[in-house]
Amino acid sequence: MKMKIMIFIHILLIGHGLDARYQSIRNESQFVDEINKFEFVLACFVDTPGKGDDYDKKFKKDIQMLQDTVKATSETAPYKKILKHDVGFLVVDLNKDSLDELVEKYNIVQEELPQFLLFKDGKVVSTASGEFAKILGFVSKSDLLEFIDDYFGQGIDEILAQKSDQEDQDREMQLARYDAFAANRYRPRLPYNAWSRNPDSGYNHFYPYGYGYYGFNYWI
Repeated sequence: MKMKIMIFIHILLIGHGLDARYQSIRNESQFVDEINKFEFVLACFVDTPGKGDDYDKKFKKDIQMLQDTVKATSETAPYKKILKHDVGFLVVDLNKDSLDELVEKYNIVQEELPQFLLFKDGKVVSTASGEFAKILGFVSKSDLLEFIDDYFGQGIDEILAQKSDQEDQDREMQLARYDAFAANRYRPRLPYNAWSRNPDSGYNHFYPYGYGYYGFNYWI
């Protein structure tokens, strides 16, 4: 029994990790998977000193705060809910040997760390002059939001508009189903109560777990 519970928890954790908007990258393969999973990606490249390296505690604390800033940005609307499958946020610690190839591929130099790059459909975003679009240093959350908006704003707005239209269509479909159900379930003294335990009572027929049409009662 304990083994089954552990397996179930492990599956949940794996599923949660695969669906997360914010990821700490461990190797190149994971990085490639993540930048191709989302349409838009903000990647933060840092170089955290190892235990044997000479560094001050403040520098390490600053890096941790920057990682927290990236995570906080990923939890900002509309990224947290509406765009959770469209925009990803990655932190890449280049101190790991398994990420050395990324340093060469994206021309990252030590003097420009921390560095932020943008990716669209798995490819790094460039400026009009052909250079990689990037910002450097220990930036703020507002800086990151502005950076994302500068290059992805129009694309993100289009996604939001499409999802809004889809929500309107879904809402109209639900109302149409509700009207059809009301016509077929006409009972002179039966209230349309969204919270009723009666399976024939209005919208509760479609949402048996208590979800009702705006929580109102309907009488027919």
